[in-house]
Amino acid sequence: MAHFYESVLIDTIDGFQCKSYSNEHPDGYIIVKPKYIPGGMLKGEGLKYRFLFEKCLIRFNLFAQKDKLKDYVSQFRKKFPDYIYEDKNSKNWFFVVPKDKIKEVHDPRKGLRELMKVPERDLDSYLKNVRELIDFLEKSGVKSESMGITHSTLLGNYTPGKSDIDIIIYGKNNGWKILNYLKTAEHEKLHWKTDEEWTEYYKEHKTSESSHFTQEEYVKHMRRKRYEGMFGGNVFTLFTVEEPDETWFKWGEEKYEPLGTVTIKGKVTDHYNSHVRPGFYEINNAEILKTEGIIPTDPSIEIKKIVTFSIPFVQQAIKGEEISACGLLELVTPRVGKKYYRVVVGYFDAYLNERREKEFIKALI
Repeated sequence: MAHFYESVLIDTIDGFQCKSYSNEHPDGYIIVKPKYIPGGMLKGEGLKYRFLFEKCLIRFNLFAQKDKLKDYVSQFRKKFPDYIYEDKNSKNWFFVVPKDKIKEVHDPRKGLRELMKVPERDLDSYLKNVRELIDFLEKSGVKSESMGITHSTLLGNYTPGKSDIDIIIYGKNNGWKILNYLKTAEHEKLHWKTDEEWTEYYKEHKTSESSHFTQEEYVKHMRRKRYEGMFGGNVFTLFTVEEPDETWFKWGEEKYEPLGTVTIKGKVTDHYNSHVRPGFYEINNAEILKTEGIIPTDPSIEIKKIVTFSIPFVQQAIKGEEISACGLLELVTPRVGKKYYRVVVGYFDAYLNERREKEFIKALI
């Protein structure tokens, strides 16, 4: 088991750029989502090409048309088997970067420190906006030393007026402190989508994440979240990551037996870990509403968690609310303690199979 912060960019010796996809990882590997792959290595039909870092790159996209994505992943598996990890604990697979394949890790904290050294007169309008946003977030009581910048903001390949500002918050308490601060904080540059804007967004961008929501449900869920907003005309996204001593699971300390696709409902008893990735909602009084095929379950074993690897389903429900979810039911056998069930949304395999159109998490509000 090993800790490595989520949402960190990694360059590999094979020319890939990847983004870490968890805070806990198997020994010798970092779980990632491939972000850019050199264009000549694979056929990228159905995916977009970009010119970055003096290269023609394919922009990997898990939401590409399913048959195109299946073909692309099949090519990837055959040509780069070292970047696929078959996990015996979950009987599932992950994209990874072997540690001996790492060329460079782009440090978000260091990047923000370096940005803060640049005299304001020498910053362009985009970077001035980043600095002002950091200053605003510090008013929550979280210092800039507990923040970082990532993605194009860090690498400098942003497009002023178009690129998002991506900020990492280190530590779960710091994450909640900023998110709660943003519920009431005001700034002349800060804007949250109105109900009307979320309605328009729902109509124009209906995806697998929103297809299980009515328009009213979608608006109610999105308008209360504070991890994404607008600041000075730029979209900003906040990624909370876990410090090494506060991860909610350790790799290899549990075994997961996949049982099949289920839809469940229950009551949220704790949402503290719902703002990290992977994150989870602790639940009780859970019941299975629907199954795909025959799924063997033991009524004496509780369904205790709904786990998400998918950003759209973070901060989806809070303590005391009824929650419903569709995903992969797993029987969990801890090294210490009782067995329990959990439902997982957003494993990589789900983007390639029938769960892609079925998975969701929503509060019954």
